[in-house]
Amino acid sequence: MRIYKLIIFKCLLKGILILHFLKKHMDNILLEIGGKEFYLDIDAMSEAVKVDNEPVTVVESSENIIQNTLQIDVAKYEMYRDLVGTLLGCGEIIDDKMGIMALNSLPIPFKLSFNTLLMKGIIKEL
Repeated sequence: MRIYKLIIFKCLLKGILILHFLKKHMDNILLEIGGKEFYLDIDAMSEAVKVDNEPVTVVESSENIIQNTLQIDVAKYEMYRDLVGTLLGCGEIIDDKMGIMALNSLPIPFKLSFNTLLMKGIIKEL
């Protein structure tokens, strides 16, 4: 029993050391695109596809169930989904040492998707 406690203690200690290392070097983990760090703002995308800010209440009379539903613009949702899919599906290698110049060699669909999402506030710079 004492050996198991020692093994568990060693594993916990290793985990704590790894977490401390990651926290200390978190800036090095972020990926850069063209010399800048970007992220997808999921909340901004959710707000962009909403039709109303207030959910609609649907009452089903047969079962007396009240449900709040969220209305979204399907055309916007599908377009944002395709734009994000184009970004994430791009298999091109970007040389970050070249900065913005490296982005000029990317395909046109990637550039259009990136620019559109950046202008709409879905992609944001850290």
